[in-house]
Amino acid sequence: MKKYFGPIFLVLTLILLSQSCRTAASLSSTAPNPKWTPGQVIRAHKQTSPEFAYYAARTQLVYESKGQRQKVNLSLRMKYGDTIWMKASVFGVTLAKALITKDKVSYYESLNKTYYEGPTSEIARWIGIPVSMTQLQNILLGQSIMTMGRNADMSIRNNQYVLGPLDTGIGWNIHNSIRPDNFRLERAELGSTGVVPTSVELTYSNYAEVAKQLFPEQLNLSVRLPGQTTAIELNFKQIDLLDRLNFSYQIPKGFKAINP
Repeated sequence: MKKYFGPIFLVLTLILLSQSCRTAASLSSTAPNPKWTPGQVIRAHKQTSPEFAYYAARTQLVYESKGQRQKVNLSLRMKYGDTIWMKASVFGVTLAKALITKDKVSYYESLNKTYYEGPTSEIARWIGIPVSMTQLQNILLGQSIMTMGRNADMSIRNNQYVLGPLDTGIGWNIHNSIRPDNFRLERAELGSTGVVPTSVELTYSNYAEVAKQLFPEQLNLSVRLPGQTTAIELNFKQIDLLDRLNFSYQIPKGFKAINP
């Protein structure tokens, strides 16, 4: 289990209201406007960014790697721009918990009775990309993980506005595909320009409307390395926006620290 739950939490970080959700169309119903400039598309995308104080979701996570497929329930909570909290469970039994803040990342696994604590900057060592709390949440919210300049290259492909390649300056290029009907992110493709060819693809199949805002209802993440592919599917069953939320987290006594 040590090799299972640890990577799930780390990849999700690359990567992570009492009203019911309404599913938005999974395919764009509006064609891109060829007269729009990159600046107009980027501005429209920024304006669709969800705004909330606290976010809670019940999700189902499917993890596939090296011929193995596992499924767990994942509770997800967020304080906007500040905290991400996750709990993995099966049949009501807590298997692992994780807490990520602007300064610290921590997770523990109940089966192995192990835990890890360190600075959030350590995530860069694990996944090769420096990421901030805002970028981590953007992945889970269907927003671009990096700022796009108004002079970015743009083309129209597969009924989407495609912005990129965007150079991160740290050995990765990014292409963002923006839906023309609601200007939410449809796909983000990251490719390493380093010695080891690595690619990461994020796709957002559906969006749910909550309090007149759109949130990802399904997120698919694929990480490809030479000879290995890891796939994660995250299905959001319920999304609530709240005025306050509990982020209870305490590493149980007797658990052993690890250095992944």
